Formats: sequence, structure tokens, C-alpha cells
Amino acid sequence: MAKLIPLLFTVFLLCPIDGYSDQWPQAAGPNENFIAEGKAPSSFSASRDQNIDWKVPLPNAGQGSVIISDGLAFVTSHEVINKDTETGSLILGLCFDATTGKELWRREIPGTRTTDLSSLFSDNTAASPVADDERVVFTNVGGTVKAFDFAGVEQWSHKWTPFGRHHARQHEPLIIDGNVVLVHAPRYDLPVTVTTKAGSHSLGRGREYWTYLQAYKFANGKRCWQAESATSIHSTSISGKLANGNHAILTGRGGGHHPPEEPYGLSLLDATNGKRIWDAEITKYQAVQNANWNKDSAMLFVGKEHLVLDIKTGKRKGAVSLTEDVTICRLENGKYVTREKQRMAKAKKTITYMTNLLIEDYHYFRSFSGFMIGRVNIRTNKVEYLQVPAQVIRKVGKPDVTNWQKALPNDMKNANGFRATQDKRNAGNGWGHVSAASPIVVGEKIYFPTMTGMVYVLKWNAKTLDEKALLSISDLGPAGETWSLSSLSYANGRIYARTLKELICIREK
Repeated sequence: MAKLIPLLFTVFLLCPIDGYSDQWPQAAGPNENFIAEGKAPSSFSASRDQNIDWKVPLPNAGQGSVIISDGLAFVTSHEVINKDTETGSLILGLCFDATTGKELWRREIPGTRTTDLSSLFSDNTAASPVADDERVVFTNVGGTVKAFDFAGVEQWSHKWTPFGRHHARQHEPLIIDGNVVLVHAPRYDLPVTVTTKAGSHSLGRGREYWTYLQAYKFANGKRCWQAESATSIHSTSISGKLANGNHAILTGRGGGHHPPEEPYGLSLLDATNGKRIWDAEITKYQAVQNANWNKDSAMLFVGKEHLVLDIKTGKRKGAVSLTEDVTICRLENGKYVTREKQRMAKAKKTITYMTNLLIEDYHYFRSFSGFMIGRVNIRTNKVEYLQVPAQVIRKVGKPDVTNWQKALPNDMKNANGFRATQDKRNAGNGWGHVSAASPIVVGEKIYFPTMTGMVYVLKWNAKTLDEKALLSISDLGPAGETWSLSSLSYANGRIYARTLKELICIREK
């Protein structure tokens, strides 16, 4: 066992980096599905400065992904604090040189609500920026969107009052045909009191308070359409193209604390006008997942099953158990052993929220508990799990310490040493009840970031999901001092990441 882990963590690409994608214009990347062509590092360690191109401190906590466009890196953070702080409203839109990390400008994006900083479900920075070739749009989840040109000159803005039926990770903004697509309630006369769960309950569950996808012109901020079917704030909608070439958006409803939008399930929308193509009512559907689909099918997790719907009609095509008759590769007596026809241990739910990603024949996810990375082969229905450590503790000049079942509690301090949270659950391991960051795919590698700063790098198309598929367990900083709910980004052979403390550029050296 002592020999296995160091070898596992020191896998590096020997060939030079040749990045095919030079843009990551939205959280879901250039292809709208968290997938990009290219080559990126198989292993890195910010705690040991391995394959780290540069790091720069951020003003404060934040959760949105880093966006890359025209050689610029855009990201948000909460405003600067000068003492330990639990709540905030104002966020900052930041622009950096993507090659050097030099900050070029910052702009204020005020919110209409005050909320807790660094919740493990959301805060006002949870929505990532989006950018085209001329301008960037920053969204304050607390009720403001602002567009700037690449020199930082404001182009347009828009405000609303969020309906706070639930406080959870918001829908990521999308770029579709010259529009930016957001999600919020259509009412513009709501009092600030309804931005909290307690304050909103008295208004009930009426349609006028439901949240819907809203499309705005990227160029001038004019609203183009509101979707026919509603979207719960838990859902990560994903856009793409149907077999006939038409652009569509798959979106969902449902989740914890009884979100008002009904019926629970999935909807496919015409991305040109927001019109409904179909609604699929799915009992007990939890929309705390990425709405993954391809030109043939939609894939989703319901209870202990993996379901497949026909993308043309929304009708059910098939299902497979995620707990019965599965293949598990786990550590036994210091060695990985693969066993077939296994039964997964009981867990409250099957997946850690937002961690599912579809890549060709495989639908990947992180288990809700048990530190397992899973995948479903949508062609054969084979379900596989690979056990991974909860955390690797790295210090310069000392050997790695691998924790298989427990992670160190996090200090939750920003770059200036101030604690930026009120949620004690942030000290957890980042699996289970958390609005986690989505994985991304670059070439043959899939990257799973976790709240503790661990990044599991796997060869996604490995024939067997075993220890050989696990290329490295990388990190975004020292254990116990690194916290992140942000997906990674990729452009020009570089991976970009952000933590509560830093903006990080990762490149093969």
C-alpha cells in the first residue's frame, strides 16, 4: 500500500501540451456540455507547486467558474472584507490576463438580497460569467446582471428580486445564438423580504413566483423570451443540438424543500424562443443534477435508478439499477480488487449533486457516500464504481498522507486571513449533501474537483473503471486550507481553477 499511492500520484504527461480549445466562454465550456478537445496535465499539486503556472490571490470568497475569452480570464468574488464575515450582497466582476494572471480591472455588481457567504449550496457568486468575442456578462445571483466590454466599460444591466423559496446553487448562465439565458422569477415588484426561505413561504407556491429561463440579447440586454416550462433553481440546464440541427435546452424541476415549480421532472425547450417541445413528469425527480442529453436520449438519476428518456418525445426508454448487480473496484488489504455482481451499501441518495457528466457512452458521477466514482455505460447498462481516498495531505519535503475515510476540517479563510462563512457544514468532505462542482472533460481525461480542493483525474474511456483508470489525485492547495465549489475551465493547454483564496493556472511543465 505504501508503494501504491506515491506511484498513483506521480503520473505525468511526457508529451508537450497542444491545446485545441482556446476559449471557455461559459461554465459548460465551448461545446455547451463541459467537454473540450485538447491536452491538459494529468497531475498537478498547488500545495507543492507542481505544474502550477501562476497563482494570484482573490479579493474574497466566490463559487463561479473561471471563464476564458480572447486571452482574458473572468471570474467573480464577493466584495473585500476586513474582518470575519458571515453574509454579503455586493460581488465583484474581475478581469485578468489569462497568460500572466495580472488583474486588469474589477467592477461592482450589487445584489438586491443579502445572503450567507460560501454556503455549501450557493452564494451570490454561484453563477459563472459568460463571454462572447466582445463583452462579458456577470450575474449576481442576488438579483443583478451587468454586461461590460473587454475594457471594463458597462454596456447594460438588469435587476430583479429573487424569490427565496430555497437557497441552492442557481442555474449556470448559457450562451445561445447571441443570447444569455438566466433563471429567475418573472415578477419585478417583489419585496426584499421574500428573498429568504422564511419570507417567501407566506406567498405560497403560485405560478407568478416560479422561476423560469429568461433569454436576454447579449448585445443590448433586451429580453427575448421567457420559457414556457419552469425551472427549479436546483437544476443545471444544458443546451445542445438535436439530430435535426435545432438548438434545445434540457431543464428540470424538483429537489429538496419542495420547490414550487411543477410538475417535477424534465422539459426540453426550443432554444430560439423558449417554447416547450415536451414535458416529462417524473415522480420524486431531484433536479440537483446536470440535465445531460445527446441527440438520441436524456439521461438522469431517480432514486436508485439510472433512467433514459427518448429525446424526441420525453418517453421512458429504459432504466438500470445503480445499486444491484454492479461492479466495484475497492481497496482490500492494501490492494485494489475488482468484484462483479455486487450490491452497493445503503445510502440516502445515489449521487453527489451536480457531479454527473455524459461523455460518449459513459454517464459519470460521484456517489453520495462511500467515496466512489461511478459510471453507467448507456449502451450496455453496465454500472461500475471505483473507490478513491477522501483526501491526500501534501506538505513540501514530507511524504503524502492518504486519508481514505475522513478529510481535515477547512479553515474557510480567504487570502487575507478572514473567515468567510457561517455554515459549519463547510468543514465536511464535499461528498453527499452539497451543491458540488461539475466535472469537466479535456481530451481523454475527466477531472472531478471536490470541496476540499482534491481533483480526481481519470481516463474516462478506460475499458475498466479500476485503479489503472485513475491517473492522479491532484490538489488545488494544502489540505484543510483549500475550499472550492467551482468547476474547472480549460483553454490553450491550461486548466484554470479558483478556490476561496486564489485564482490558479495549471500547465504542464
